[in-house]
Parts: sequence; structure tokens; C-alpha cells
Amino acid sequence: MPSFPSSPNARFRPRSRVARRPGALALSAVALLSLAACGGGGGGDQGGAVSASGGSAGVSKPSPASSGPSLNGVVYGKADTGVPKGESIPITMMGQMRVLFDKIKDAPDFTQVKMDLGDGTPVAVLDTKTGDKFLPGKLALGLSYILIDMKTKGDPAYADYLAAYQRVTRAMITTTNPADATKYLYVNTSWGEYYYLVALNNLKARGMMNEVFADDVLAVLQKRLTFCDMFGADASGNSDTCPAAGTPIDVKSLNTAQNYYAVSYGIAGLRQKLGWSNPTFFNANDASVATMGARDALLYTLTKHIRDDSSGGFSDEANNASTTYYDQARFDRYSTLLIGEVVERTLEMDNMANLTDELKGYLRKSVDLILQQLNTQGQGFNYGRSIGPYGDTAFAEVLTAAANAGVLSKDEMKIAYNFIYRAARRYANFWYDPTLPTPSVNMWVKGRGTDGYRGKPRVLGENFSLLHQFLYVNNWWNKLGYQDQAPMPDAAMQAWLDKLPRYTLTWYNQPGDAAHPYSAALITVRDGKRVINLNMSQAPDYNSFTPYYPVPFSDNLIYGTTDQAYALLLPQVSYGGKNYIPVTYYKNLSVQKVKGDIVVSFDTTKFRQAAKNAKYTTDLDLQAHTEITFGHGAITRTDTLSSATLAGPVAVETDYTGFADYAKTTAQPDGMSVAFADADAQGWSASGFDGCALSAFDTVGGTTNVLSTTPIGQLHSRFACTTAPFAPNAGARTFSWTLRYAHLK
Repeated sequence: MPSFPSSPNARFRPRSRVARRPGALALSAVALLSLAACGGGGGGDQGGAVSASGGSAGVSKPSPASSGPSLNGVVYGKADTGVPKGESIPITMMGQMRVLFDKIKDAPDFTQVKMDLGDGTPVAVLDTKTGDKFLPGKLALGLSYILIDMKTKGDPAYADYLAAYQRVTRAMITTTNPADATKYLYVNTSWGEYYYLVALNNLKARGMMNEVFADDVLAVLQKRLTFCDMFGADASGNSDTCPAAGTPIDVKSLNTAQNYYAVSYGIAGLRQKLGWSNPTFFNANDASVATMGARDALLYTLTKHIRDDSSGGFSDEANNASTTYYDQARFDRYSTLLIGEVVERTLEMDNMANLTDELKGYLRKSVDLILQQLNTQGQGFNYGRSIGPYGDTAFAEVLTAAANAGVLSKDEMKIAYNFIYRAARRYANFWYDPTLPTPSVNMWVKGRGTDGYRGKPRVLGENFSLLHQFLYVNNWWNKLGYQDQAPMPDAAMQAWLDKLPRYTLTWYNQPGDAAHPYSAALITVRDGKRVINLNMSQAPDYNSFTPYYPVPFSDNLIYGTTDQAYALLLPQVSYGGKNYIPVTYYKNLSVQKVKGDIVVSFDTTKFRQAAKNAKYTTDLDLQAHTEITFGHGAITRTDTLSSATLAGPVAVETDYTGFADYAKTTAQPDGMSVAFADADAQGWSASGFDGCALSAFDTVGGTTNVLSTTPIGQLHSRFACTTAPFAPNAGARTFSWTLRYAHLK
């Protein structure tokens, strides 16, 4: 077992309120399903478990049909994967996967398979230019669920589906040039390699790997499914190029975001589980890495990253190539999710010996952050990038990992299961849209928008990866004894949620040293059933985009628009023809409870140019003192701007954009406020500005306004308040707004 670097807080001590379940940590022997937890879809262990030693524990018979509402009923359903009686969803997730398999199997040329989302531009989702660098792995894993399920049941159509699977997966490892067998037609990097290895281990656990994959295909996969593309080798994704045998890789040469250490850890561990060799690593600053295998060297490095790059145990997702704070401190969904994925990978690869108390302690911190945000609607993260349905599944993944690691109390186990059931229903009834010409998860049309990373050409892969997340989460809960368990009523779950604190302050970085001079934290406020998040992240590579603004976010009330910037609820300053915003350099963060209200205050020492990766030399010498008060049914923000040196002139704008129908939105006679109808928001008012104007926000010149398409739907109205130019060094000027909203029922 490798010796992991220690720290003063490395040992995990469960809080007194966390009562460990008897034998919880024995899951390493009882529930080390490894990839069986990610495997054959459904009621019970449809494909057989994997023992702690990695060998097959046999194939069990399908369980009885789900008899009513349950997580298993939404995900797997009845014995034929149909919707169980009493469950109001259009189709189960296994049913969705079967439809996708049929679409591919029945196509005369699978490379021409198209998905039509009803916007007039159907997408060819299996050609070689989708931009989805993970597609071969996602397809191999997603469709393997159907093969395993059919094989387990003795389905007479199994041979036809097996032949289709073999035809497509073989084609995807075709070389681009017969003279160069290391170059391939289909790109498959990082996550795609990991997904493929999950599929291979699932199939091997059921004695199916050599039946599904011919020897020559397995030989190609063994060469190709490595982590080399993430460590300075050929990063194109269509090559199996690795350093020459015996040449180690520098573990610090990661050429992508920090969370990919967890992806490479998963790849190394799953290769090791298959009996495949791994390239070795070195670290010039830490000779101990060279004595470890790849799996343990990567876990060692990942653990050190989490410990060193935050003071709260959360992963900094910025590019940390520089040692200065300027290039650090992006905390978002992945900062919380990463430790959950590390624990999941550890379970998958039978590496429980290295699931240290330190890692469990980090996992518990992510749990604490998530518990405060739970709700009866199944809604997850509402800030940062790459959320949408992935915001919901992130909660589900972390809570599932925590359940298996034994860091949840008995009551928390029940609440976690109930939330995940609701998240699964939300996926089936909100994110999945059966009315589209090609039924699919919808992150792109009908007023919704996602970031460029998950562009519409990746639609097929997004269906596969999201369904996979729910399928394996469901299998874990089945193994934990929750199979077909009915969820508690909404009222009972809400009663538990009502006992949570009115607010929590979660530190990512507490300022106090040269490496962390500014505040980075999440403040979560609960107002009845409403959850409001104020995420204060430096996010140097994303802080120009609205989802990273230091403003409150809450479902159907305030939401950012991915990859877009405008004056959403903060004082945006125009100066010299450019826009500047207070989105980093936070100092003196304070959170207090004052007569039932939650009052957050902080200072911003400079304004940043509102442009992605803006140079720090363009920072504006302008300061803001901000106070945000969270009352009951109202949020008020006040910003006082001043500068000792900036003569100006500057102009300030602050916008509120709402989900309410523009036709039902009314500007008030005072010229500084607006009223909404039939929406969560009831009214918004401002002061300190020279004037405000109401306008439609959903279209510009007859086409969809890209600023209006949030992950959960379209914003329709904009109320923009502005000033005439003024000199900030002539004296401080204060701006304020108040948002009133309806209580959730």
C-alpha cells in the first residue's frame, strides 16, 4: 500500500451526529460490486456481482417487477423494463437506452444516424466529426447495458443485438491509414477511454468480454485505452501513441483540467483490474511516485492536489500551471463532485485499501455542502459551468459514494435515496423530452442552452453518459438494500429539510497566506422550500460568464446563461469602451444572522474586464463594498463604488432578467421597479441609478437571444437600470436592488 502524504487534518473523524451503520465499511467485501454496480441495468444484480478479488460471483436471475414508485422503477422498471404501475414517467431509463440501441442497430449505415431536436437542423451523431471526443467509449458502455440485460434474461434477440454491437465497435477502431495502425478514424480520449474500460470490466465480470470482443479488437483496445493523451503525449485522441516501453511519464505534466487526474486514475485502475499493464510515472519533486504503480501514483497526486489547492478539501478546477493566485481558485460543481468520483473509481477497481480517512473526510465535506441544498424537486447545482442535468446527477453521485463509504448517518441514507429518486424522476419528466422528433435529453432547444463543451453535436453521447450515471447509481442503491423501496412522501422529506440551518458558509479558501490572499466560499441560504446559492469563486478562466458571478442563484428565480456575459444583478462598469465587473479579489467576507435575515458582506478590491481570460494588467482600480441581505421572500443587494485614482468617466448598469412572460411584466410608474405575474419572481426594484427600462429578452431581431437560454429554460424579460457617466474618484456612489419572490408551495 502506498504511503500517502500526511497533513495535520489528514485523519477523518466522523462528526458526532454521523452514526456509522454497523458494518458500513464492510462494503469493501459485501458490496464491492466493482463495476457490477455500473453494470447490467436493473432490478437487482441483473448481471451478477463482482467479488472483492475481482472474480465473477455468478449471474443471478432478474428480480420481480417493481410494484410501485421507486428509484429502481424509474431507472429499470418492470421485468421487461416497462414503466411500473403507479409511476408517472413516459419511459424508463433502460427503455430509453433500448430505443437508442434500436435506432443504431436498424440504420443501414450507422454513421448516418441522425437525431432531430426539432430546430430544423438534425445532427448526424455517429459520424467522425461530432466533436464528442468520448463517443466510442460512451457508446460501448451504454449499449453494453442492453447486451448484459438481454444475455441475463436469455432474450432470443440477443444474437442480433450482439452482432450490431460488434459491427459498430469494430468500425470505431478502424485506422485512418492502413500504413499507420496507430491512427484511428474515431477520436476517443480520457472519459471515453474510461467509459470503455468500465464496459470491458462489466462484461468480463459476467464472462462475456471474449464473447463480445474478438481477440484482435481487444488487442487494439489494450493499446489504445490509456491515459497517455492526458499527459503530454499525443493529445489528438485518435492515436494510441504512448512513451516507449520503460519510459516513465511526468505525473505533473497533465495537459488538461485538474479533475482529469481522477479520470486517469480510473483508467489505470481498470486496466490493472483487467490484467493490462500501465505506463509508469515519475515526479522530479517527489521520488516516492516512481516506486508506485500508475494507479496509486495518480491517487497520491490527486489527493495532494485536493489538500494543497484549497483549505476546505475542495478541488480547484482552474488551470494551475502558474504558482500565483491569479491562475487559481475556480470552485464549482466539479470541485464538490471530484471526491465522489474518486471514491466511485476506488470501489470500481477494488482499491478499498487506499480509501483513506483523509479521502472520506473530503467526501464528508462535499456531503455537507450538498445536504444544505437538497429539495423535494430533485434539483442539483444551479451555479457554475456544465450543469443542467449534470447538476442533478452530481448530487446523486456524491451521495451514492458517501453511502457506500459509510459516511452517512441512517437518516441521511434515507434522505439521500429519496433525493436521488426525485432527481431520477426529474430527469425522466423534465430533462428527457419524448415530444422531440427524436426523443432525447434536452439541453439545447425550447429555450434551453448549455456551454460549448456540451454542444448539440454531442447529443447522443450526452444521452448515454447521463443514463449511465443513473443506471449505476440505481444498482448501488439496490445493493445497499433499497431495491424497489418506495420514497417517503414529499411532506416527510420536507420536514427533515426544514430542520437544516437557515444558512451555511462553506469555505473553499480562507485568505491568510500568499497562495490564497482572497476569499473563495459558498453561502447557501434556505427560505422555506427555496434554496439560494451565492458562490464566490475566483474562476479566472470563467469569471466573465454569468454562472460565476457573485450573485444569488435559485431555480426559476435567478439563473446564469452559460458562456455569456451581461450585467446580471451586479454593477457592471463601462469605461473606455470596455465593460468591467466585480467578480474576484474578494476580501473581508462576513456572514451573519441579523433578526432572522442573513447578511453577507464583502469587499472587492479591483474590477476585472468582462472578457474570458482577460489580462490582469487590464484590471480597473475601482473598489466595491457589497452587502446582500437574504430576508423571507426578498433579497436585497447594495454596492458602494469608489476609487482613489480613477477619474472616469464611468457608467454603471445592473440588469434583472426574469422567466416571467414579457407580456405579463409591467414597469411601474416610479420608473425604477417592475412587477411580474405568474412567476416565482414578484417584483424587482432599484435605486441609485438614473433610469431603468423594460424590454423583451428572449429574441433579438426575430432570432433567439443567446443571452436568454439558461440550462433550465428561457428568460423572457429584462429590466436594465443605468447611470449617466460620472467620476468615481469624486466620491462614493451607492446602488441597490431588491428582488421579491413568492414562497414555494
